[in-house]
Amino acid sequence: MSVITAQPAKAVSQTKIVIAAIIGNLLEFYDFTVYSFFALTIAKLFFPAHDPVVSTLLALSAFAIGFVARPVGGFVLGHYADKRGRRAALTLTIFLMAIGSAMIGLAPSYASIGLAAPALIIFARLLQGFAQGGEFGAATATLLETGSAKGRGFRASWQLASQGAAALMGSGIAALLTYQLSGEQLLDWGWRVPFLIGTLIMPVGVYLRRHIVEEPPKQAKAAKSNREPGLVRKWFLTVFAIMGMTVATYVLMYYIPTYSIQYLKMPPKLSMLVSIFAAIVSLTLCPLWGALSDKMQRRKPLILAGRVALIVLLYPAFWLMNQFPSLPVMVGLIVLLMLFYTMGSAPAYALMPENFPKHVRAGYLASAYAVAVSVFGGSAQLVVAWLIKVTGNTMAPAWYMIVCVIISLIAVSMLDETGGRELT
Repeated sequence: MSVITAQPAKAVSQTKIVIAAIIGNLLEFYDFTVYSFFALTIAKLFFPAHDPVVSTLLALSAFAIGFVARPVGGFVLGHYADKRGRRAALTLTIFLMAIGSAMIGLAPSYASIGLAAPALIIFARLLQGFAQGGEFGAATATLLETGSAKGRGFRASWQLASQGAAALMGSGIAALLTYQLSGEQLLDWGWRVPFLIGTLIMPVGVYLRRHIVEEPPKQAKAAKSNREPGLVRKWFLTVFAIMGMTVATYVLMYYIPTYSIQYLKMPPKLSMLVSIFAAIVSLTLCPLWGALSDKMQRRKPLILAGRVALIVLLYPAFWLMNQFPSLPVMVGLIVLLMLFYTMGSAPAYALMPENFPKHVRAGYLASAYAVAVSVFGGSAQLVVAWLIKVTGNTMAPAWYMIVCVIISLIAVSMLDETGGRELT
């Protein structure tokens, strides 16, 4: 049964609802993209240390600490979305995320206010993490429940495609500033501009989310469903199904610029172009894979094939990057990896929420996603940077991703096939 009561014939109205659902996710990943591109700058300004690698690790730790609040936000705001409605939760989450962006963009440096500077960055990341913990479940449930059953995979895939759009927007703005401003200007004020631009998404998101119309939640049924043991098993499977996706996302799309600069010795301007191509692939291919899963009326064949191919290709791809660190090689390899990453991930954005009943869908999905991203995704950049430092092996990111994607492959294979089924 559809949650959104908008008339199917009103395509523009449904498009508005889809945009409203993904705009919060877009803001989050836009911020992540910008933070990743300017991680070295933020490290200098807010986390100064004698060893530049240690300084970078501290900046990445601040990035990762925002994910500590995600499980709390997932449980609290996910339950709120099931109890009070998707619209109320989505309006609150985008408001909180925009406040976090403004705090980062306006924070004084360590040289100005000392330890209070990194404390402000950490608090802003915690606030954003709490908000995004509830954002994903409510937004994905809205996408899934809008319109006909035949287009669920396509609509849900836009949640992942929006990450590509955000990365493209963030990397594009970061690249433009890097090309137009001097190093001194970037360090002084240029890096702040993208964060402040991100806050402008908030009023647009609030306006669009006011158009979401939904049925009143059914509380009695939700309470009964929360006691079903089968849902707990699916919750754990969803956590591990997300594990491989989130690690691959944060390494391939967000850690690559730092990796390219520090270990492949590529110029910052060229390293940013690699992420731009990765974002384009994600934006364009995710809806195609989602639509194909609708046409096949099966999600799992595409998911399993994409993840197996990613496992096989990761090591040789990183080996080639290290042997031939040039822009054409990097772009070609990242595009190839993203091709199979999107194949294995986009249909999963429909499969996972389809495994849960509507009246508890947002809560279960939000909490599972928050836990998976907090434990594995948010720490991915920090973990691979630490692994490279302690092992001295620049292939460490490939090995770490391979292990995570294998575990994820096993988990997603154990979820129910839901393509073509009616939602419960």
